[in-house]
Amino acid sequence: MAYTVKKLSELSGVTIRALHFYEEIGLLKPAYYGANGYRYYEEKALLQLQQILFFKELGFSLKQIQKVLGRSDFDQLKALYSHRDALNREWEKIGKLLKTIDKTIEHLKGKEKMKDREFFDGFNISLMTKAKSGASYFEAEEIVFKSVKNPTKSIQDVEGRGRAFYENIITMAHAIFKDLAGYIDKGLAPSAEDVQGIIKKHHILTQEIHTATKEVYLALAQLYEEHPEFRKQLEPFHPRLFTFMSQAMKIFAEHELN
Repeated sequence: MAYTVKKLSELSGVTIRALHFYEEIGLLKPAYYGANGYRYYEEKALLQLQQILFFKELGFSLKQIQKVLGRSDFDQLKALYSHRDALNREWEKIGKLLKTIDKTIEHLKGKEKMKDREFFDGFNISLMTKAKSGASYFEAEEIVFKSVKNPTKSIQDVEGRGRAFYENIITMAHAIFKDLAGYIDKGLAPSAEDVQGIIKKHHILTQEIHTATKEVYLALAQLYEEHPEFRKQLEPFHPRLFTFMSQAMKIFAEHELN
């Protein structure tokens, strides 16, 4: 059975724009083109896209995925077993946390007293897992910035300003991402005046969350490009957004911040 790019997007949840980008970089190619110019994908492409999504879920960048899938000795079955093992390990962590919750409930009800160490069973979770568990836009930044020892405003201070403030931050951030995605499609460079105008808005927004000095903003730009959680936030808006935005932020920091 053959699938149009629209149908493949509906099946997988991957945007048409992202599928086109995957084709552009040679990561996922259609089986053939119809007389109408439409792209058509077959089962091989579905399995390839499944691998791409598995690797992305495990924190791999597109460049890393290209390297792995492009190897002559790549074995799809072995990769699936590897994904299964990784997810099983994640499931084991979740299982431990669920047990800790149940024990704590029983402890608080006075039914079964917990040992001191049992309060913390299952909390040896990685930074990436913590961010995947539903951290907000600026919560994820807070986690990552702490890991690189850059100064940030307290997330508690930000959250203390109320739900409306939180929702406004998210709305403005998404508007910035959409504007930048549009400029990418128009072929503008990261240094273009219009792009830098949007980045200035992003810096002002960032000031609401971080002490966005030149050093911090440059560090944030690097994280947007390199850290899996930031890429995961930006890719739905445009597959090239994390690289484009990082470059634009670096230009802004070098020219506008002291």
